[in-house]
Amino acid sequence: MKPGRVATVCALAFGTLGFVLVAVGGLATVVGAAGLCSLAVGCLTGSRSAVTLGAVGLFAAMVVAGVGGVGAPTLVGSSAAALIAWTVGQTATELRTAFDARARTQALELTHVAGTALVATAVGGVALAPQALTVDPTPLGTTLLLGGAVLLTTSLLGSTRSGGE
Repeated sequence: MKPGRVATVCALAFGTLGFVLVAVGGLATVVGAAGLCSLAVGCLTGSRSAVTLGAVGLFAAMVVAGVGGVGAPTLVGSSAAALIAWTVGQTATELRTAFDARARTQALELTHVAGTALVATAVGGVALAPQALTVDPTPLGTTLLLGGAVLLTTSLLGSTRSGGE
């Protein structure tokens, strides 16, 4: 399998997911379809600018859908999918030019897709957390929230200093 093929398939899958989430009205559907087509052309031909244009089209469709009244979870999911599609599509084009046709890059591509999806999901969760959670505005609630943030930060810093072991 040629370098970039796995990433191309994943980019198109995430781009399609982002498109389906916001294709709720006429203009959002047209803009999203144009973005998805540009993403596909960019991934298949190795054009980084077409991949970027496709991602911009998916984001524009998301904005149009948001103006049309689509809810926050749908918009966050669509933007995460478009971001993953753009990043993975850029990787697909990069791998195609960096390696010869016999190079085995499937594991690298799948690792990149998984890592990008994990980060985008975490960021989406943080973006939706204020809507889903309510924190007691009393000093106790604020203190507990601050304490949790300090413990999390300390834990993360400790894991990076020890090499993640």
